[in-house]
Amino acid sequence: MLKKVISVFLFSVVSGHAAAATLNLQNLVTDAFAALESGVQDRWQFTEASDDGEFKRLARYNPQAPEGQQWLLITVDDRAASDDEVAEFRRQKREQKERENERNGGAETNPLDSIDLESLRLLEDNASAWRIGFTPVGAGEGRKMMAQMQGTVSISKSGLCVEYLEIASPGPVKPQIGVKVNHFLSRFEFAPVGEPEQQNAQCGRLLPVAMQFEINMRAFGVMAVDRTMSARYSDYQAASAR
Repeated sequence: MLKKVISVFLFSVVSGHAAAATLNLQNLVTDAFAALESGVQDRWQFTEASDDGEFKRLARYNPQAPEGQQWLLITVDDRAASDDEVAEFRRQKREQKERENERNGGAETNPLDSIDLESLRLLEDNASAWRIGFTPVGAGEGRKMMAQMQGTVSISKSGLCVEYLEIASPGPVKPQIGVKVNHFLSRFEFAPVGEPEQQNAQCGRLLPVAMQFEINMRAFGVMAVDRTMSARYSDYQAASAR
């Protein structure tokens, strides 16, 4: 009986390694990410429902609206947004975009750039998807912290679509002296948008449909950050100027 159990165990281990060896993970991930729509805020109108732990907001984005008016805050905590809240929301979105442009040097953000393709490893091969682990790549001051995180990407077998991209802390990490990150999570979910005849890839135009961000950290015993926010994106409509 013991020999039979050992044989079954060894067979499962060898089979798992064989499956990983025959699957070219770098090609699979690169091809899947090629379907992600780039420049979403330049090419699409959409609705954003967000929750930052303090307020729940519903907003609409239109890239063809006049400069500074692309974002329209509709409701805050299920009531109509005031003019002051609309103005403040637009200011926050403008500053967020400026920070992103500064961090990326004005170039479009490519989620594939956050993945060390040499570190890919097969975590799970089930009937519907491959779950692939990776070491995240950070930039600037975030490089050391990202190197301590664990990344996961899920790719569907039916359409070779990226289902989600997640970067999370395996536990408390210390990216530098005096700084301790107790918890970190960054997760983006994606889904195809458009009718089959409009789709330009096997899984169509792949757009973000959800975002989740969580961080709890302490720095030098005097500064604490504990933040959680999430958002869902829907009602995508292609801008007329494509």
